[in-house]
Amino acid sequence: MAKSIQKKIVTNQLTLTTAIIVSVAIWVVCFLVRPLASLGETIGAYALYTLIGYLLIVINKSFAIIRLRASFQTIIFLILTSIYPEIHTIFGGNLMAICCLASIFILYNTFQVSWSAGLLFHAFILWGIGCLFVPKMVWLIPYLWYSCYVFRSLNIRSFVASVFGWSIPIGIFTIYDLVTNHGADIIAKIAEVTRFESISSVNLELSTVVMLFYTLMLFLVSATHYFMYSMEEKMQTRSYLQHLIVTGSLLFVLAFTSISIALQLMPMILIVISLLYGHFSMLTNSKWSNIFFIGSLLCFMLVFVVNLLY
Repeated sequence: MAKSIQKKIVTNQLTLTTAIIVSVAIWVVCFLVRPLASLGETIGAYALYTLIGYLLIVINKSFAIIRLRASFQTIIFLILTSIYPEIHTIFGGNLMAICCLASIFILYNTFQVSWSAGLLFHAFILWGIGCLFVPKMVWLIPYLWYSCYVFRSLNIRSFVASVFGWSIPIGIFTIYDLVTNHGADIIAKIAEVTRFESISSVNLELSTVVMLFYTLMLFLVSATHYFMYSMEEKMQTRSYLQHLIVTGSLLFVLAFTSISIALQLMPMILIVISLLYGHFSMLTNSKWSNIFFIGSLLCFMLVFVVNLLY
């Protein structure tokens, strides 16, 4: 029974349509029971997440991260975003997420491309824009350079281009604030980057804590599965999955050491989870993976109830 449930869900051609209908229904319930934004902002946020879902399909089709089905990661993303009412609005977190996802798409296109200066210039511009929305994302810049090295696309020319690209949005923001006498905003951004706090030092909503640990569970299981069976993947796919795992790990480290921005990081965390858990769900068919799949669905419903009520 467990096997048939997992297989039926992940391979059914109607799963994407069903997921869209379910996610819309959950968004409507959340808006009626726990409205945290205006109707216009809520619709705008759903449109933004739909765009991110489309970009996830484009990324998967381009790089074959989940070979058997191009849309399954989008199904997971739309469902996970629907059960967390705090992100049902347009805010820095989802604007950062779409910028960083576009940056990752360009970054993956540089795999083993020696003349990659132009691509990395644009990738780092987008990441720099994302840093304006969530300044803590600047801590992931060194890992982006390391990823370029792993992808064999980093050289002196491309490194300089990436530094220049990342500096453009930061420089424009800094100049604008200085010209308009808003220098305090610059100091506030720097202070945000360097400020850390533990989970016990901040008064968090229960829904944020529950969502953080639920996604962490999905991430750990998916990452563990990859490391156990990584040799079955092509070298290029392994590089992409390893990049996602390390990116996810860094996001969770930021979330737990700067717990006040966990909400801001959640859309990007959900992007990483959707790809990794989608990869896990599509490529596993053992007894234990099926049990975990059903258990994660039950936890999903529990998390939805908690997020809706608290």
